[in-house]
Amino acid sequence: MQEARRQGTSDRRDWFRTMTALFSGAAVFSVTSRAMLSAQDPPPAGARGGRGAAANPIPDKTTLLLLGTQGGPGVGLMRAQTASIVFAGGQPYLVDCGYGTVRGLVQAGLRLPQISTVFVSHLHNDHTADIAALLSLQWTGGQANSLATTVWGPPGTQAMVEGAIAFFRGDTEIRTVDEGRTVKADTVFKGRDLSAPKVTEVFKDERVTVQAIENTHFPDRAKAKMAHRSFAYRFNAPDRSIVLSGDTAYSPGLLELARGADVLVCEAMTMANYKQLQGRQQGAGDGESIGRHVLETHSSTEDVGRMAAEAKVRTVVLYHLLGVPGPRAGGTPEDAFVPDVKKHFNGEVIVGNDQMRI
Repeated sequence: MQEARRQGTSDRRDWFRTMTALFSGAAVFSVTSRAMLSAQDPPPAGARGGRGAAANPIPDKTTLLLLGTQGGPGVGLMRAQTASIVFAGGQPYLVDCGYGTVRGLVQAGLRLPQISTVFVSHLHNDHTADIAALLSLQWTGGQANSLATTVWGPPGTQAMVEGAIAFFRGDTEIRTVDEGRTVKADTVFKGRDLSAPKVTEVFKDERVTVQAIENTHFPDRAKAKMAHRSFAYRFNAPDRSIVLSGDTAYSPGLLELARGADVLVCEAMTMANYKQLQGRQQGAGDGESIGRHVLETHSSTEDVGRMAAEAKVRTVVLYHLLGVPGPRAGGTPEDAFVPDVKKHFNGEVIVGNDQMRI
């Protein structure tokens, strides 16, 4: 009996170690590794990385900037949670805003008031944790005539923004009295709920058209019990098209959205982690669990390769990385991710890193 208890405890510890490796900073690469794109090891073709502020933070051409590439809700020291910028026509558009986004914007040489349009793929906290910080610090550091930010996303986005404003209301009340500020946060910060069961134009200005579609991050059995949805986005600019998958399993909707795109930015989990989770889940039954969620609602590297090939995109950029080799594991992110994508996709594959520009 005691031996059985010890074995049960050991199994549970192994399970938690696996999940920690997937969702925490323990699985990220060391500072001196290729993952940080050091000066001794240049970034892949078409990509530019750096650890300091960019000399020219606003590019003329349509450009992707990865601010956070960690997969899952853990907090790590080497990678921030999911966030990206699409620059189009000299304007930055923020997609997702996980923990570390505000610091990443500053590191990239951007001023917070420059961010006026935000798109959220879904309301998991590793994609939204810095929303309140971003809006609060925009209000504190912005000028009255430059403040105006709208956050677009799935159902619940408007309520999230209203909750963020409520979170920092004490600060705005104090500063209004003490500093004579006159701008009310709820007049300049807005959330807008979107619906995109099929490919839908959700935003357009003189620089870019943005389309969205529901991906497959939430299974049908979950969607039947909630209004929450998860989106992928496509940015169509005159010179380039960039698609960001959000969190998703293999998705026919994403295939439709990404067809013929120049760049597909797609989440990815290593096949080693995928198979490890499969083995652990086999005896766990059909009940809801973190393991089942990860297996059913995220993309393996082979899934990414199949989707990229079927959509006929030119370049794949991997982000929201699950299963990045740790400092003791040896190898590189390229070793862990690229070969299995390449089994199905013949184009360029770039493993994303924070502050990488493509």
